[in-house]
Amino acid sequence: MSISNQIKISAVVFVILGACFIMFLIYPLFEGITKNSEEVLTQKAALLVFEAKTENVKEFKSYSREIAPNLEKIESIFVDPEVPVEFIKFLEKIARDCQVSLKVSSISSQPDRKAIWPALTLQATSFSPLPDLLRFLDKVNSSIYLIEIQNINISRLTEAEVKTPKLENFSVGDARASFSLKVFAK
Repeated sequence: MSISNQIKISAVVFVILGACFIMFLIYPLFEGITKNSEEVLTQKAALLVFEAKTENVKEFKSYSREIAPNLEKIESIFVDPEVPVEFIKFLEKIARDCQVSLKVSSISSQPDRKAIWPALTLQATSFSPLPDLLRFLDKVNSSIYLIEIQNINISRLTEAEVKTPKLENFSVGDARASFSLKVFAK
């Protein structure tokens, strides 16, 4: 074999070995680098999202501390439908302060499909001089609870009614009021 053939064969073998080297060693290495760089970019994006969420949580925590008192106030304007004792005590206290005789006769909790919140309806009767009754109704209407005064009927006490033992402390011309209170519940 001549030297030129040997050089040609060696060059072909060298080119084949170089191609195999590139194909089996360098190409997988670059492919691994590409996959790893894509994974790093994905993790960086995930880290940025996580940092943004962490920042949002921090902001929410500081905001929630600021609005916590307001949330408690909002919670207090609704009556507990299972045990409305606090609300009834509240009504009785206002009645005492306004010198109004108050009797709550019934409480019902009927769901209304059109209503946004559930509500309790209280039926009540009161006896007092008209200015005291009006002051009582005004205080109830402007109280911390969400209340709607419904179906109010006011009449004057007659002489016959004042003579009954139940109303002996009242005078002719004092007012008798029957009304419904709709108070929103939790």
